[in-house]
Amino acid sequence: MTSAIARLHRELPRLQQLIADARVDGWLLFDFRGRNPIAAAVLGNEIVGSRRVYALIPPQGPPIALVHAVDAELWRDWPAEWSKRVWVRRESLSTELGALVRGKRLAADYSPHGAIPYLDGVPAGVAELLQALGATLVSSVDLVTRYCSVWTADDVASHQRAAEAIATIARGALALAGARAGTDPIQEYELAAWVRERFDRAKLETESGPSVSWGPNAARTHYEPTAAESARIVPGALLLLDLWAREPGGMYADQTWMAAIGEPSDRDAALWREVREARDAALNLIGQRVRGGEQVQGAEADAAAKRVIADAGHLEYTVSRTGHSIDRYGLHGFGPPIDDTETFDARVLIPGVGFSVEPGVYFPGETGVRSEVNVVIGEKDIIITPRDYQRELLRTDA
Repeated sequence: MTSAIARLHRELPRLQQLIADARVDGWLLFDFRGRNPIAAAVLGNEIVGSRRVYALIPPQGPPIALVHAVDAELWRDWPAEWSKRVWVRRESLSTELGALVRGKRLAADYSPHGAIPYLDGVPAGVAELLQALGATLVSSVDLVTRYCSVWTADDVASHQRAAEAIATIARGALALAGARAGTDPIQEYELAAWVRERFDRAKLETESGPSVSWGPNAARTHYEPTAAESARIVPGALLLLDLWAREPGGMYADQTWMAAIGEPSDRDAALWREVREARDAALNLIGQRVRGGEQVQGAEADAAAKRVIADAGHLEYTVSRTGHSIDRYGLHGFGPPIDDTETFDARVLIPGVGFSVEPGVYFPGETGVRSEVNVVIGEKDIIITPRDYQRELLRTDA
């Protein structure tokens, strides 16, 4: 049994309770050739076949899969006590699907008006078909958060270990860059390789990066140095280091650290303080609400951070939301982000979800400044990682 199906089998009672709490008649998962990552997260990679597939998870009773005969063998791990219906011709698909959905209120993977692209896994045409067959569709957004994006105690522990290791590596990398800046400047690409080698030593894995950006390159939000394009890290500008990694099978930690190579300019020092205050405004709002037993949305935390930047007159130099979800499915997960910028994400930051908080300002061709920590929501408080996160702009020797 694959890990995803085994997890679904093990956690089916909990998931069915979530479905019942959502007051729907089931969660209908759709996929075609692996295009719906939410379906893959719940059902596993065996759904990646060459034909359409539907799987209904009701609030009680066995799940039902509707698969094409060509792909039926891929579903050999589907538990025998669950239902697997096989179709060949389009007429039988319509008949079987109609019998499955008619008269039911079903959660489906879409977001109203396309506001949350991570959740838009059901094409408009499929939604039209389901509605024509008699289904009423509602967004699965809260089911996705509660089933896919709530961390376990082991997830939190793994994340914390990774976060502390990453923080140590980040401080070492910035110190190395500063020590060499005056006499033997290190290249951005060389420093990135140094970080990856330290990840290997710490038995951490990463999907890409890190982003090592000196001076004007830090204003390029997706910049990663290469052997062909890599600046020397010399005195006179800020160095931004964005790095992310996890223990194998664990939860990602994602941090951004910054240092002045040599004495920082008044402008750069002020920008750092502004970004730190924006970060702390979001953290304080989230922490106060959670400790007070009140709900808080990621959108509200984004707005709090952006107010600080707007008051400084730099809102036009922001280019993104304040933070992204982190969950077991990736560095950028399915859960609620810190976002009232790219969209208004109304989801509440419920206990167990994790995310980044990383406000930044970016002056094209000049500099970029960002500070990033991670947060996990607890029942009565929040966990911020790493423990000793950056509170002052680091100043290196040059």
